[in-house]
Amino acid sequence: MISKHLEEISEEINTSKYSKRMKIRCRCCSSHFIVNAYYEPRNINVGHNFNEIMRENDKLYMVRRNFFGKIVEKIECGNIFEKKQRKIIKVICEKCGAEYTIFDNYIHGYDAIASQEIKPLDETELKKYEKKKYESLEVYVDIYQDISYEEFKEEFADMNYDKYLNSFSNIDIYGINFKNRKIAILAEETA
Repeated sequence: MISKHLEEISEEINTSKYSKRMKIRCRCCSSHFIVNAYYEPRNINVGHNFNEIMRENDKLYMVRRNFFGKIVEKIECGNIFEKKQRKIIKVICEKCGAEYTIFDNYIHGYDAIASQEIKPLDETELKKYEKKKYESLEVYVDIYQDISYEEFKEEFADMNYDKYLNSFSNIDIYGINFKNRKIAILAEETA
């Protein structure tokens, strides 16, 4: 039960009833990667300099006040706070330079399957994201799946087994550096 997008680049390390631990391996057999973590800026659709959120008549508003505390701008938020911040983890093989996306919360995980899937971002779009870089790591992925395929089919009748494999409920991504230290990269609940 390995997530479909990791099938060709992972080696199963440990498995239990609800979880699977994998080590990422490049197709060239190398296991050392540079990891790039991309994070969508929060509230990307709302202008800057808002300093307060207020509720009025059961609606949320972002408010900007002047020096004296008077409201100078007010925008209705709608459901902006329901939108999850997009997070993308890519690894680049140190030996051959091959690049793999090992996680994108808009494409992988239970929430991504439950809502409409979104296309991968190109390099131009990724430049707008905050980036964190990790050098020379062995990369491990722990995936937790707490529903059976039968339960999944009951909820999503039109989904196939490959979609189920990509519908895990939690993912942890971490690396081990050359000093044998564990480096946390991402812990995400996807359901």
